[in-house]
Amino acid sequence: MKKNILSLAVAAALTGVVAGSAQAAMHINDKGMGEALVYPFYSTEGGNDTYIHVVNTTAYTKAVKVRFIEARNSQEVLDFNLYLSPEDEWAGVITASGAGAKIRTVDNSCTAPALGGPNGSFSGSQTNLGNGVIQRDQPFVNFKYNIAGEEERSISRTTEGYIEIIEMGQLDPTTGLGLAAVHNENGVPNNCGNIVTAWNAGGTWTNSSGQAQLLPWGGEDGDAAGGLWGYGVVINVAEGTAVSYDAIAIDTFNDPEEPANLHFTPGNELPSLNEAQTLATIFDGAIADDYGFTSGAAAVSALFMSANINNDYVVDEAINANTDWVVTMPTKRFFVQGATATPPFTDTWDGSVACEPVDLSHWDREEAFVPPPSEGFSPRPPQVDAGFNLCTEVSIIQFGDESALNGSESITYGFEPMYDAGWARLGFLADDSGLTGATDRVLPSDNGAFLGLPVIGFAAINYQNGVLGDNVLANYAATVKHKSTQVIEAGATAALLAD
Repeated sequence: MKKNILSLAVAAALTGVVAGSAQAAMHINDKGMGEALVYPFYSTEGGNDTYIHVVNTTAYTKAVKVRFIEARNSQEVLDFNLYLSPEDEWAGVITASGAGAKIRTVDNSCTAPALGGPNGSFSGSQTNLGNGVIQRDQPFVNFKYNIAGEEERSISRTTEGYIEIIEMGQLDPTTGLGLAAVHNENGVPNNCGNIVTAWNAGGTWTNSSGQAQLLPWGGEDGDAAGGLWGYGVVINVAEGTAVSYDAIAIDTFNDPEEPANLHFTPGNELPSLNEAQTLATIFDGAIADDYGFTSGAAAVSALFMSANINNDYVVDEAINANTDWVVTMPTKRFFVQGATATPPFTDTWDGSVACEPVDLSHWDREEAFVPPPSEGFSPRPPQVDAGFNLCTEVSIIQFGDESALNGSESITYGFEPMYDAGWARLGFLADDSGLTGATDRVLPSDNGAFLGLPVIGFAAINYQNGVLGDNVLANYAATVKHKSTQVIEAGATAALLAD
């Protein structure tokens, strides 16, 4: 499980690594488990289904928020509270629902509200499949963006996006509502209804703030928080492909010394990534240091800040290969909604786009280099101007003529490489992308400034072996995580923004 980060001073003594101050700060857990999980992509476009899994590895019942977010401007399209019993796994599939998308599950883990329930014009359904199996379908909604000022309000906007899962607290699994979520010998929770009722008027968890405090954040043994891991799989049955990825695990999301109460009522959009603690531990090479930020969203952004990302591509026609890069900015919404964008972002959301210039160079496998062409992406989403601009919060960069992920035109940016195979670099530094001014692409902290943009994602590469014949389906897919370069200006603080 966790917890606290090994004292950096002790780590230095044991390993010889230079280290900064020892504090229980937020960090990305490279072992894959944490208190918050970010899944960089889901899609129901072009016959895709996206399977989502989350696992509780601890001995405590967990209350977690599950949130689905659309791709263009990170507007929430569905969330619910999930109560995972000890060693429990919840799974569901995001699949097409008319012109939109929905979550479907046959999992028995307790949710509040119960999935498959009423939700205005997007109400869900429950279907008894026999043998005690109930299929629950809950459509995604457009309530958040079906408003004045938004150019695209249709439900089709829900078909692509990403997912957040955030731990809200723990419960004792041997008594009360913690025991109610525990599965019995029939594989169903002891009494999920009691958990749902606890949020009703006059219920155990109802109060004026719409929150309910659970166990002390560290748990009774000081080791309850965290221990969540998850993954996603984008499956296209007709094309015979499956692209999988691990969720990014953020550990010590809540401050264990002064924990915030994150257990919000169902129907409340909190907690979000902005409820993270504002102190983050980040490695710069072999040096680990703590950085303080003005908001939780800024601290989470620092975990993802990259000067550039690098990855592979293959578009060889001989093997019908195609490549898409998923480029997700999961904190962008916190910086672009006002009248003026907040660094490190430079453009505000205008109801259609919020564009960030980037730089794209590529090489073949024998070092041949092609600098970025001046004309930029082609084709590009219809609302995007010419040039190398990423204007959505989830973007698909399609290499060549065919898409590996069947991305919609609203978030897909076309790029024609000069070579059939090689690697590429997407640059975010102001100088690389044509921006000017000292404040462009700078995220300040109390201990240094981070340059670039907060980005996560992966490359999806599909292949087809056409020589087998006899109706043998010989399609293959691979996922390659982006590799990034980090640039931190040591000692630079918010004063840099005033220059």
